[in-house]
Amino acid sequence: MPTGLNIHCCNETEYDILQGRFTKSRVYQWLYTPLEYTADFKLRLTPISGNKTQVDVVTSDSKVRIGSSFSAHGGDYYERVAPTTIEEYTILSKIGQALGQPGMPALLLPK
Repeated sequence: MPTGLNIHCCNETEYDILQGRFTKSRVYQWLYTPLEYTADFKLRLTPISGNKTQVDVVTSDSKVRIGSSFSAHGGDYYERVAPTTIEEYTILSKIGQALGQPGMPALLLPK
């Protein structure tokens, strides 16, 4: 299993990927500082032929941590954000690396 991913089987062709921790977003920033990002991911596997499978990553509940609460109850403040293809491709890239898949294009980041 790729490191940093916790994958749970839902049925034969869908898997929930639990991120388990926040990562620094490569898209969402505040004053040039990356915000901490998390989301729920679903991995969908579609057989194409006997030796080919299409893999799709579907993102939901994506959010960034925008601050901490200083009240007696504690906790953090989150802002829901649109999912980005960067996080989805990062997952596909980790899976490709774990399977030894050659020829995956490099991740292109926004400038």
